[in-house]
Amino acid sequence: MPEWEYWYTFEDDKEVQPFTHVSELSIKNCPKLLKMLPSDLLCLNNLDITGCPQFLVEVSSLVLPSLTSLTMNDVPLTSLQAVLEMRSMINDEVISANAKSKHLSSITSLSIGMIEELEFLPKWVTHGLMELEALKITRCEELKTLWRNEVRVQHSLPGFRHLLIRGCPRLVSLFEEDEDEEKEGQHQQQQQHEGLPCIVRLEHLRIDNCEKLEKLPRLLHTFTFLRELYVVKCPSLGSFPETGFPCTLKRLEIRDCEALQSLFRWITQINDNNLEVLGVLDCPSLTCLISSRGGGLPPTLKELQIYRCKKLEALLVEEGMEINCPFLEFVWIRACDRLKYLPGALPNNNNNLRNLSQLFLNGCENLEYILEGWFHSAINLTQLDITGCKKLKALPGLPHVLQAINYLTSLEYLGMNISDWNNHFKKIGLHSFLSLTTLRIEGPISVHLSDVAGSSFPIDGMLLPTSLISLSIVNFRNLEKLSSKLFQYLASLEHLHIRGCPSLKSLPVQRLPPSLMELSINGSRKITERCEKGKGKYWSHLAHIPRVHVVDDDDDE
Repeated sequence: MPEWEYWYTFEDDKEVQPFTHVSELSIKNCPKLLKMLPSDLLCLNNLDITGCPQFLVEVSSLVLPSLTSLTMNDVPLTSLQAVLEMRSMINDEVISANAKSKHLSSITSLSIGMIEELEFLPKWVTHGLMELEALKITRCEELKTLWRNEVRVQHSLPGFRHLLIRGCPRLVSLFEEDEDEEKEGQHQQQQQHEGLPCIVRLEHLRIDNCEKLEKLPRLLHTFTFLRELYVVKCPSLGSFPETGFPCTLKRLEIRDCEALQSLFRWITQINDNNLEVLGVLDCPSLTCLISSRGGGLPPTLKELQIYRCKKLEALLVEEGMEINCPFLEFVWIRACDRLKYLPGALPNNNNNLRNLSQLFLNGCENLEYILEGWFHSAINLTQLDITGCKKLKALPGLPHVLQAINYLTSLEYLGMNISDWNNHFKKIGLHSFLSLTTLRIEGPISVHLSDVAGSSFPIDGMLLPTSLISLSIVNFRNLEKLSSKLFQYLASLEHLHIRGCPSLKSLPVQRLPPSLMELSINGSRKITERCEKGKGKYWSHLAHIPRVHVVDDDDDE
């Protein structure tokens, strides 16, 4: 309400109590609202004041004994202070002594944003919030640090578990620290005597879009409650603390940190950590994950994601270091142009990689080889996708037919380039993978290999598994027709997707299996007209299919 200026709150009529049962109050985008809230909000649990830059709180008129969630965005700093200091200004005649003792201390969630002149969190921000569990700070453009030392050590927030900081462009650090390294040991000892600062009880920490953040706390390894850490869009962060991360950390995700060159020395202490999920995305300066010699990925690791790290050359800095991750289930590595190899995986360890379920290697143009061990123990591998790796010459152990079939007995999804068919699977025969239900075959990566695919699919000698339910044929630039033999044994096929085949002009529509539930063709203009609903040459053979989607454009799936 852009013209609303004043809330008449019946303050002159003591017999009127209009909002005694209201539990949630939200006031948003009322730029001219000046002051006053209803005085008797005894049941109010959630208060949200956003986009009211002139709003001034009169403390003497406000009683909020049941408040558990407070959000204040784009309001004056004085109003934020007034609401958070209400506890000491309550009239004893208005609220009982018992309720007064709980007033504001019952707040479990505090969210503040777009507060001008807020350079750090004064003592009054969290003073007395003994039940505070979550703190969210967004778009405070003048915020440089959360706590100054003298404030930080005075606070005790036993329930504090979640901290989110987003869009604070001047934030340099979470709190002030003594930069004199000679005093670090003394500082740690002093910390133990004085009790833990309020922030070290965190379980979940996320820092997002803070372009001047240069460092994380040097004593981050002492935050022994921390389970999840997310650092996103912090281009000035060049490294992590030399002292490392707490051993309790289970999930670490780093995204869009342009200056970051390496992640860990801490991870070399493999017996002292419990990391399960590691994700590194869009870090263009990263050259390796492990920056010191003698260690490897933690044996507790379950998920590994690495996307679009253009300078990443190796996962482990020392060639010859091996992976020993018996709990590893998912590995996704995509668009890492300089990555040359995957480290060895201790093939003599029968338990190593035994739980590996998904392995995706996509768009790693310089990946030349995958060292021994990745398939020896991966008896539970259900999804394998290796595409866009044009220098990959062979997969370990796969040339021997019987070995390959023994390794991949659980395979349900396979994605590959046509060149992989020639290099890896031709001698085996895809029809040997009896559990395969989804197959995605992409055309050649290089233009000069385009003749490998030819004008017809499947190519000579390729037999597809009879167990297939879904088949995708992608980016065959010279493909003109699908062979009538393609569907001869695919009696269970339900989904057929064809994309990026501009020369395609013929379909064996009379041979399509009756089980087909979906036909999708993108980017094959010569065939679009023939499949037009009710008019096309092929339509009478396609009408029974529940979902038919045929378009000229070649949008990504």
